[in-house]
Amino acid sequence: MLRRILIAAVALVLLAVVGLFLLAQYALSPDSVRATLEQQLSAHFGTPVHIQSARATIFPRVALRLEGLTIGEPAEVTADELSIATGVRGLFSRRVENAEIVLSDGRLALPAALALARPPTGTVAGDSDGSLIIASIRVISLRNVQVVAGKAALTVDLESSLDGDRLEISRLTAQSEKTQLQATGAFTSLDNLQGAFDVTADPLDLDELLAFASTATNTASDGDGTRRRQAAVPMQIALAVKSPAGRFAGYEFADLSTKADVTPARVLLSDLSLAMFGGAFDGALTVDSSAATPRLQLRGQLAGIDVSQLATHAGAAGSITGQLGGTVTLTTRGTDAGAMLRDVRGNASAAILDGVIPHLDMVRTIVLAFGKPSGAPPEGSGSAFSRLAGDFTLGNGVLRTDNLTMTSRDFDMLGRATVAIPGGALDADAQVILSEELTAQAGTDLRRYAQEDGRVILPARIGGSINDPSVTLDLSAAARRALENELKRKAKSFLEGLFKRKK
Repeated sequence: MLRRILIAAVALVLLAVVGLFLLAQYALSPDSVRATLEQQLSAHFGTPVHIQSARATIFPRVALRLEGLTIGEPAEVTADELSIATGVRGLFSRRVENAEIVLSDGRLALPAALALARPPTGTVAGDSDGSLIIASIRVISLRNVQVVAGKAALTVDLESSLDGDRLEISRLTAQSEKTQLQATGAFTSLDNLQGAFDVTADPLDLDELLAFASTATNTASDGDGTRRRQAAVPMQIALAVKSPAGRFAGYEFADLSTKADVTPARVLLSDLSLAMFGGAFDGALTVDSSAATPRLQLRGQLAGIDVSQLATHAGAAGSITGQLGGTVTLTTRGTDAGAMLRDVRGNASAAILDGVIPHLDMVRTIVLAFGKPSGAPPEGSGSAFSRLAGDFTLGNGVLRTDNLTMTSRDFDMLGRATVAIPGGALDADAQVILSEELTAQAGTDLRRYAQEDGRVILPARIGGSINDPSVTLDLSAAARRALENELKRKAKSFLEGLFKRKK
């Protein structure tokens, strides 16, 4: 008896499944729905929509599965499969309320796809002939969807719920070869692309993210009207971004935090702080994406930067030490670190404190110039300095300053200098003001005539490179100054004597 009951139950279940499947096939009418969807979606998006095939399924839920979906020509959105969950009630009424949409194994091309982001209003499929009607959408999910912006691409998984014009994102993960991030938040208005999100990335390639964002917000026309359509789409997205580690301009950073404001033609990172080269940067980064090639401006303050680390990354290891601080404003163009570094230009007011230039050897050069055969510098001397500072400009691969100052135990230096980047070729003209100790070692005549305020001043030329600088003292110029000083002294003495005789 029990066996018969079990067999009957199984038969009923199978009959129900078969009946539900047949009902789904009849109610959903895949071929009719596919044609209707193509027509309605093409009208809604204003661009051709193609669907290769449609089929009804009942596991795990009653759903219509669309395969080979493309939107746009060329395709701006593609999906191997788009599933529209209907529920049993939707089968009988042929009207789907609170549909669940799942886009799987697809591709979204930005910025063009942003123009398609606005949700359908009312019916997106169906007409008076009884075709399926999608009245509302409750859930939107993305599974293994590649979001592409220029050369940058992120593979995205997303779970979200739709309430009218509001899209609440409960989980978003995205990754590329260099970046992994998670985000939560909401589009408060899909129609205007307004929203706010909290983003955590570990690691974060900031160059890659900026290239992605600048392409997504680019409003320059590319000749076919694609970007012009995007320019008409409003956008206001606020991001609170944190990352414990990553890379920026090809260099590693730690503890990044910033507030990002994303609008058409602009990405602004305000309150940007990060740790780099043993120190910190605080400021802002603006990306102007109104042109085909984005323009970036970085401005802010540096503090505690380890100059030896910076020099090592610049290919000049062992050339200088100290702690760098100051203000900087830099501009550049490009979408990758190499292009941005080649085009960078700007200005800075900076100082390096308590450092050493091991190969400068200024003191030995001075001692030899005074006729000391051994070239022995005074005890305790060297190439250490307490402050090296100036106002700098950077352009065409050359760092330039016309007010370089250097303060050290043995000498002070004032002058102008240029440094080639990369390569480190050095060209400087300076006045070297000897300490009282070195002044005491100068020859009597030179000390008598070339000194000012008790210290000898020597013109110097510095060439070579940062790694291997060469110093040449212009003693003939010092002698000319000595002669000028002597003539001035004698003229003053003569005039003073003349006035005394007249009295």
